[in-house]
Amino acid sequence: MPDDRPLAIGFSDLRGFSKYTAERGDQAALQVARTFTGLVEEQVSRHHGRLLKTYGDGVMTSFEEAESAVACSAGMQTALSVFNEKGRGDAVCAGIGLTWGPAIRTADDLFGHSVNLAKRLADAAKGCQVVVDRSIVDQTRHRPDLTFRDLGDRDLKGVGSHRLYEFLWRGEVDKLSLSDDSLDLVLTEDRKLVLEFAKPPEQTLEAIRAKLEPPEEDQGPAAALKRRIAERLTRELPKWLSSLQRYGGGLEHRLEEIDAEFRDGELRIVLPDGRSLRFGRGQIRDAEVRRFLDRLASLRGRSAG
Repeated sequence: MPDDRPLAIGFSDLRGFSKYTAERGDQAALQVARTFTGLVEEQVSRHHGRLLKTYGDGVMTSFEEAESAVACSAGMQTALSVFNEKGRGDAVCAGIGLTWGPAIRTADDLFGHSVNLAKRLADAAKGCQVVVDRSIVDQTRHRPDLTFRDLGDRDLKGVGSHRLYEFLWRGEVDKLSLSDDSLDLVLTEDRKLVLEFAKPPEQTLEAIRAKLEPPEEDQGPAAALKRRIAERLTRELPKWLSSLQRYGGGLEHRLEEIDAEFRDGELRIVLPDGRSLRFGRGQIRDAEVRRFLDRLASLRGRSAG
């Protein structure tokens, strides 16, 4: 009989890996992948898990206990954050997905629905996020120190609808999400602004532009307005993409290194290298932006004190 006992299954995917490989070449991409795998191996060993396989831009892991998988995911994201802050090379950012369930085990692999679900959860995670389903939350109920944010029901490709949760692996003070869910701006207790991009940002933005672009045969005021909006988004697209870090899907900056202002319905964030992010009406809600900036100012004041 095959061994199909339940276990925790995780996938961890690098963000922006294909784009990075195309721009920097195979050797540079291999170095980034090796760096990522090394950080993962260290954390998996520390939390008594198994690194089952690597697949270019990601890794697959398993654990006999759900809480070990959750603790390892926090360790992985923390290690990546520390590595990036030290600036020893290209920044490395990952989205992690975890589930608990039965899987057919072999010597070095797993098979079954739970494996497919874990991969889709990783796909749903933004850069720097850990996304789990209800099974992980239920398995760790005895750990009140673990905090999960309910993300609602999501239809995941190939595995159906599932209730998703974000494991909050670091202290968050506030979060501002764009209306299309392509980006979260997160304020952390250690006084950082973290940009968490959905996977992949290029496709998300292109899909929005495509939806706005009316068919050529459509005429009239409504079609003309849609074309103007689509043209503006096309102009803004390179700015969005250039706002990504050198490697890909996530970005962290200390609050004292950035400038942020909200004027005439537009939020503008200036990064340390001079690049800026701009978010306007339709992307953000005024009340949420004001609350976000108030908390940012409070954190800065705490830092100054």
